[in-house]
Amino acid sequence: MSISFFRAALLRCLLAVSLLGACLGIAQAQDRQAITGTTVSLVPLAGFTPAKTFAGLESASTKASLLVAELPPQAHEQLAPLFKDIEKAKTNFARQNITVDDIESIETGAGPAPLITGSQDVNGTSYDKWMVLLKGEKTVLITVQSPDGADLDPDDIVAMLKTVSLGAPPSIAEKLKALPFTVTAAEPFRIIDTLGGAGVLMTAGPLDADPSGTQPIIVVAYQLSAPIPADKLEASAEALLKQTKNLEAATIAKRERVTFAGSPGVLLTGTATDRGTEKRFAQYMAVGADGRFVRLVAIAPASAYDAMKGGIEKVAASIAFAAK
Repeated sequence: MSISFFRAALLRCLLAVSLLGACLGIAQAQDRQAITGTTVSLVPLAGFTPAKTFAGLESASTKASLLVAELPPQAHEQLAPLFKDIEKAKTNFARQNITVDDIESIETGAGPAPLITGSQDVNGTSYDKWMVLLKGEKTVLITVQSPDGADLDPDDIVAMLKTVSLGAPPSIAEKLKALPFTVTAAEPFRIIDTLGGAGVLMTAGPLDADPSGTQPIIVVAYQLSAPIPADKLEASAEALLKQTKNLEAATIAKRERVTFAGSPGVLLTGTATDRGTEKRFAQYMAVGADGRFVRLVAIAPASAYDAMKGGIEKVAASIAFAAK
């Protein structure tokens, strides 16, 4: 896989959860709790329970959120510079409407870790944000966020993050079980890993890590942000396509209405140029009963796409929203 593609997908997945943020308030801590499908355990603030649609915790009453996203260990060297240099952090996160205020080091149960504090504007609402980067058997990125003006004590947030410890990675089967959708790999694709408890990465080829981006890939991801109206599906699908790494300048050749994830969906197909190589893509997207969507993006060299098409279609046909 391409680390840059995976990192971009991770950051989009991570930053989208800002709409789940809300006040934490001053509260007593609970017992240590493992975050399902990840290497992370921590002592959450009172009122936090396992999230139903991502790897992390949420508060039903306040809608506060803590999101855990994990990448392969080699991804740490890609993300670490953003957590060491405040100017780099400001420049990179500004692309997601995030204002970085400070970077500091905190002591956690997994050792010292850099912590970024700042805010993000989403649809006219500002959210306070805390992001901490840790290195264990996985690269771990944890985000806590809350709407501006909520009765939130930053010391409570930092205290919770200091309780984080890292254990052995869960199995792929355990990670897949924790997803908000079901999916099955189909030849020639195989599952590499899950993404932030809300996505899956697949590839076809001998390499698990493919910095050159020559191997076909499939990314399936569930929406973490606010619901979208069903009548905005096609417009939203096109907008998201243009925000996808290596597909920003993609040409859409065909738009189709399809059934996807058991719901009315849209399929966009076309071409793109990535580092001088012509590629073809397919993007499936559908909105579930709660207004949240699941999206599949498949990208392959144009010369290999026809051989991949059957596998892509089988993976797409296997996807369904999980019963919660």
